[in-house]
Amino acid sequence: MKFAKLIFKNILRNKRRTLLTVSSLAVSLFLIITLATVMRELTRGSETANPLRLVARHGVSLMFDLPGSYVERVEKVPGVELVTPYCWYGGIYIDESKFFAQFAIDEKLLRRYQSEIKMTDGEWDAFVADRQGAIVGKKLSQMHGFKPGQRITLKSPIYNTELEFIIHGIYSGGEEKTMFFHYDYFNESNPPFAKDRVGTLGIVAKSADDVPKISQAVDAMFLNTDAPTKTETEREFAQSFEAMMGGVKQFMYGIIGAITFSLLLVMASSMAMSVRERTAEVGTLKALGFQRFTIAWLFVGEALLLSVVGAGLGVGGAALLYNLVDLSLAIPFFSQFVPAPEALAIVFVGAILVGIASVAYSAWRVSNMTIAEALRRVE
Repeated sequence: MKFAKLIFKNILRNKRRTLLTVSSLAVSLFLIITLATVMRELTRGSETANPLRLVARHGVSLMFDLPGSYVERVEKVPGVELVTPYCWYGGIYIDESKFFAQFAIDEKLLRRYQSEIKMTDGEWDAFVADRQGAIVGKKLSQMHGFKPGQRITLKSPIYNTELEFIIHGIYSGGEEKTMFFHYDYFNESNPPFAKDRVGTLGIVAKSADDVPKISQAVDAMFLNTDAPTKTETEREFAQSFEAMMGGVKQFMYGIIGAITFSLLLVMASSMAMSVRERTAEVGTLKALGFQRFTIAWLFVGEALLLSVVGAGLGVGGAALLYNLVDLSLAIPFFSQFVPAPEALAIVFVGAILVGIASVAYSAWRVSNMTIAEALRRVE
């Protein structure tokens, strides 16, 4: 750029102001990226849902369970590829602070039901063969130090039972903070009120066209029973949990908007002071033959440079930190904590637009002054 050296020197005239402005921009953008990442994690379940998977639960509430006999009946519904029981155990490992998700499932079908799960065939075969066998996600193993061959005990306040498990494998992919174990082992230890009961049914359809048909057929089958069902896609099931957050997303969007507005005020104040201090110089530049468009772009260039540096530090710092440090290990129910590339791009471009908007009026006003007006202005 022809006047890049002049722009750079003007920015360094007041180093303290420049440092504070860039720091404010960087910190604000870092916070925005953090909030955007949190919102992404809150909706990850619905965004990554498998379109061929459905969940059948009790039609009244998820708090009620279903008869185990429903599994065989749903398997006969046209279009159904497979059905597996899915039961929440809610066991406590050592103490309540070490809580993690645990599900009893049909061990022979889990790999087909959740095809995103990856582990070695040897570990998988060992898990299937052992009635007390269990597998844990990679992140869960990192959080609690679980290793293949380790025995752990979980005590469930829901069923008032205590079960011992042998970890046979560490899987990756999908939700890596979950433990899976045999439904039969879980069922035989249950008290009478929970015998042959399932929390939900995990269903896989043969094709996308079969999904709505299966949902209607299953709910119609159990409509007039003591345990009616509500069958929905995995995405809809996840969205029902996200809806429990109420206005959290709107609240966080409001915070992001407030941060952006505050950032605009900080940038506008900084650039306005910089423009006022150099009003007389604008008159000199005009006297030397500089056009008002060129003068205006000198100030816009300063704002752009500040925005790029601040955005680079804030956005780049957030991307680097959250990719190097896996914060999901310290945040319950978050499977990842990595900013989306599109969020990084949007925030970076937004910072540039804020920079331009912050100086637009001041640059336009001072560049339209006459030489006499600019030279007699004392700030």
